[in-house]
This record gives sequence, C-alpha cells and structure tokens, in this order.
Amino acid sequence: MSLTSLKLVLLLLTLAAGWVGAALPLLGRRETGRGRWIGVGNAFAAGLFLGVGLLHFLPAADAGFADGGIGYPLAPTLALAAFLLLLLLEHVLLPDVAHDAAHAHSSEGLLSHAGHDHSPAPAASPYVLVIALSAHSVLAGLALGADPDRAGTLLSFLAIAVHKGSAGLALGMALASSAIGRARSLRLATVFALMTPLGIGLGMAAGGGLLSLEAAVPFEAGVLALAAGTFLYIGAFDLLQDEFLQPGRRWAKWVSAVAGVLLASALVALA
Repeated sequence: MSLTSLKLVLLLLTLAAGWVGAALPLLGRRETGRGRWIGVGNAFAAGLFLGVGLLHFLPAADAGFADGGIGYPLAPTLALAAFLLLLLLEHVLLPDVAHDAAHAHSSEGLLSHAGHDHSPAPAASPYVLVIALSAHSVLAGLALGADPDRAGTLLSFLAIAVHKGSAGLALGMALASSAIGRARSLRLATVFALMTPLGIGLGMAAGGGLLSLEAAVPFEAGVLALAAGTFLYIGAFDLLQDEFLQPGRRWAKWVSAVAGVLLASALVALA
C-alpha cells in the first residue's frame, strides 16, 4: 500500500474514532465498556504523543529548516507557539463549564461528570468546546498528512486515534448535559470528528504537489514543528495532567505512559 493510500485509510479511521466517541453519550449509551481502563489507555497515548513529538516531529522539523538555510531555532519556537496557543484556547478562553468537560478524559472523570446533577451549560459553551478541541485536532491531522515517513505516520495515527476517541467521549458527555437538542449535538459531534481528517487532507494536499518544492520544504518543517508543540501539549498538559489528577491506578498509568514512550522510541529508531 502506498503512503498516500495508507493516509486515506487512516483519515477514515480517525473520522470514525472521533464520531463514535462523541456520539455514544448522545445515543444514550454512557457506559462504553472500557471502564477503568480508559485512564490507562490515555496514559499510553500520552507516552506516544510525547515520544512522537520529541523524537520524531521536532528533530525532523529542525532538520528541514536547517536544510533550508535557516539558522534560527525556528522549530522549537513554533513548537512553543503551538503549545501556548492551545493553552490560551483551552485554559484561558474556554468557559469553566466547557473547560471541565474538555478535561474529563479519564473514566473516573467522565463517569463523575455524567453522574452529577449539572445545570444546563450556557448555550455557547458546547460551541466553544468544539472549537477548542478542534484546534489541536487540525494541527495533529496536518502533521500526519504532511509526514513523509511511514513509521511516523503510523505512530501519529495510533496516538491520535486513542486520544480522538476519549476527547470525543468527553465532548459527547458535555453535549448530552447541555441545553441544545440531540440533533444539533450530533451535528457538532460530526464537526469535531471531521477536524482531524480535514487536517490530514490539507497536509496531504500541501505535501502532494500543491506547493512548489521551495515552498513545500519549509511548509512541511513548519507543520512538523507545530505538531511537536501540539503533541507535547496533548501528552503532558492535556492527557497526563488530567489522568494523574484522578485517584487510583497511578502506577498502571505511569507504566502505560512509559510503554508509549518506549514504543515511540523503538519505532523511530527502526524507521
């Protein structure tokens, strides 16, 4: 299978993961069967995000800018910019109700969020939540689509797919407890699910000849640098912080995170 065909298959799989995760709570099936293992799976995904961001995206972006004759450390600068942008979107601009829902990724957080008697969220909160969750979805998808490396593409997909499902579940819980109707909630879930595939498509298009060679090289390096910051944010500030704030299974989560980093390290070394 060619790299382009593989990315198209992964595009469809990420679409399915995001939509199913967000739609389950809206369709009346809050218990997903994953139970307490959601937190351990998120920790594994966090390890993958950290490993891919630090060991694959950031060095590749740095090498790309160096090949283009750029001496300034632009790759880590862009990575920091992406990190700070996501911090602004999710922890400064996001309303408190939407913020709590966005950071209830673990099974404990999700089930407690679903079990409490919440008053309906402000009407704008679900829309702001979709925007915030979509921001890093697009950036992560861009990196997957623009990545010229098959092993890096598969690593990115594995991390994105696990996170997309749990983030979708958090979004679905928030939408289910909001004042908006089911039909509109399902449309918002669909918008969220489409964001990573949109990013993948844009990355593939830019890397597939829409840009000149001179423009494509710095574009690819820039995307990978932004993805490095995005992956670091999701892994450290989003997933790991949220999971380890929840009581219980911390050893299992730590071991799972280490396993994710080791898997990323091994696959990057073999690439």
